[in-house]
Amino acid sequence: MSHQSARAGFGRSKRLLGTLARRTRAGSSGLVLTIMATALVGTAFGVGALGQEDDVSDGAAWLWNSSVGEAIRVNGNNAEIDLVASLPESEGGRVEVEQNDDYLLLTDPETGRVTSVDLDDLGFSGRLDLGGGDFAVILGKSAAVVVDRAAGEVRAVDPATLQATGASLTLEGPLVGGGFDDSDTLWLGVPAQGNAVGIQVTEGEAAITQTVAVSSPGSDIGVTVFDDGAMVLDRGGDRAVAMREGDEPVMVTMPVTLEGSQMPARTHGDMAAVTKTEDGEIVTLLHPYGAAQTSKFPLGHPGGGLGVPFEGRVYVPYDDEGVVRSYTPNGRELDTVTLPDAEGPLELEAREGSLFVSAPDTGAAAVIDPSGQATLVDLAEPPPGPGELRGESPTSSDAPGTGRPENLPEAGGDPGQDGGGSNAAGGAGEPTEETGGPPGAPTPVTAEAGNGDVRLSWTEAYSPDAPVTSYEITWDGGETTVAGDELDTEVSGLENGTVYRFRVRAVNEHGTGPAAQSSQVTPDSEAPGAPGEVSVEVIDARTATVSWGAADDATDYLVSTTETGGGSAPADRTGAQTSLDVTGLTEGGTYTFTVTSRGTGGVTGESVTSDPVTMPEAEVGDPGEVSHGVSGTDVTVTWAAAENAEGYRITPMGDAVDFATETTVEQTTSQTFTRTVGAHRCFSFTVTALGPGDTEGGSVRSASSCLAPFE
Repeated sequence: MSHQSARAGFGRSKRLLGTLARRTRAGSSGLVLTIMATALVGTAFGVGALGQEDDVSDGAAWLWNSSVGEAIRVNGNNAEIDLVASLPESEGGRVEVEQNDDYLLLTDPETGRVTSVDLDDLGFSGRLDLGGGDFAVILGKSAAVVVDRAAGEVRAVDPATLQATGASLTLEGPLVGGGFDDSDTLWLGVPAQGNAVGIQVTEGEAAITQTVAVSSPGSDIGVTVFDDGAMVLDRGGDRAVAMREGDEPVMVTMPVTLEGSQMPARTHGDMAAVTKTEDGEIVTLLHPYGAAQTSKFPLGHPGGGLGVPFEGRVYVPYDDEGVVRSYTPNGRELDTVTLPDAEGPLELEAREGSLFVSAPDTGAAAVIDPSGQATLVDLAEPPPGPGELRGESPTSSDAPGTGRPENLPEAGGDPGQDGGGSNAAGGAGEPTEETGGPPGAPTPVTAEAGNGDVRLSWTEAYSPDAPVTSYEITWDGGETTVAGDELDTEVSGLENGTVYRFRVRAVNEHGTGPAAQSSQVTPDSEAPGAPGEVSVEVIDARTATVSWGAADDATDYLVSTTETGGGSAPADRTGAQTSLDVTGLTEGGTYTFTVTSRGTGGVTGESVTSDPVTMPEAEVGDPGEVSHGVSGTDVTVTWAAAENAEGYRITPMGDAVDFATETTVEQTTSQTFTRTVGAHRCFSFTVTALGPGDTEGGSVRSASSCLAPFE
């Protein structure tokens, strides 16, 4: 068995790490385009800077680095960083990444906020506030959906704006799995029916195209999506069912029972891997659609995670060790890839011919090629600036692959072009102390076209290090600047019939942030009529359905939400239907909803506003059975989670008041206190569920118990 921290590329990575020590990240927030070898890619968010298809996307994957709040695109062919998308409001947290060659979707599971990056136009283009709940945002080659797993709802959305494109498809929840195969069929498991379904998005509508029975209704099932089709496990037995669009399903008997087994959401190639973590073993399945071959083997090392198949091997992460081990399908151990300084969970994704490994908490990463060789990547390293080359210093300006490409902008040019001022790309130079960063993108930007003008509005940019001093607005043929406390403006003097797209950047004392871009709009003298009366139906404490009458000549509608007390509200939504679900509302908040009709090219018509609607407070349930156990000096109180609870208050009773104080905890169902052995004989505890704003739910007391007089 061989061990590798990286292949020959490790020497290069060490040199790059040395370069990193002499650089700063100041001003590197935002999408930063760089130069790979001598090829000029473009200037970050520069208007008109990227006039052709983004060719560096093939073979690349986006990885999240929580330590700096950035999604970083790594080129799988040379393990180099070529693009960075900053999401500073999510720094220190987990962000789920969905990607294709045109869009990047970043979901913050803690806040429920989804942000879209348009990679062709290089701008943050959309925002969606899902709020709490078990949601998944899934991106295919050309389609995107939002899946409410608990409610069983599937809704197609525009990947650029994240707005719904049609009515939702409702299945019996909860749903499991979820991913698009290469033919853009979405596969989901429906355990309540014992089925798996294939769904395709056509003309903005999600519709079921295939249903396959895989187990008895109510069974525990697991799903992985292949390049062509999917496979479902019946975890109550030993069956796996492989399916693909238009073919009869294939049932395979596995060599073990599948209870507690797991698979990655997406599987590339002709081998599936099933991990039984508690048993420490892997089951492999070759050629699931043909002459299926199964095998199983023990991992041989404790602490292994979810196995990911790639190019005839199974790669297993060991989070505690910061390593990834690889195995043949029958269990022979091969290489071990070590990520220096990796801490926390390791994430593996096979994508476009490479296996990408990352430790989001620390920014350590590696790229593994089809032969199993690995190259380290430091996600905290700034990309090179305009005119700067990766790799070793050139020995001669005439050497191939060195020197300065012709017509290349000077490094550290116009801040409006590079999105970050003179240090935006983290260019070489004297070290400077980093005291703060530029703002985030003010996503989304809403554009309402009129007769020769466009009304723009945007959300306040995230800027914790300094107040936003101004917003810079640019478009093809013009630019303007407004004060930092303004969130809208009107651009006049535009040509009717001409298509415009607007970009808004926030500026603070540390620099200029990345651009948020509007959808394309076309001013016109002909506007649609007014929508009919707007009504609101409250669905739950955080969701409302807004409905209205159709407007003459309208092609779609803009729905704006306002919190009547001046508090935050979800981003504007658009849709072609006459109703729309608005999520991400606050329990107890009072809102009005304004519907504006829009015609061809985004020309804005009249607006109609609803009556104020107050959302209900979420009812907090009772904790489940409360009990306590004693082990030496430790007294541990446990309970079952209460519905809608955000925390719990544990109150000591009896002799427990002598060694325990009333304690409030969040997102846990146990609490340990320390007592003195031989004392504190008779005690119990009361657990009270707490909701938003410390609203109280039910209280449950544990049974009182007395220890023996002498222990």
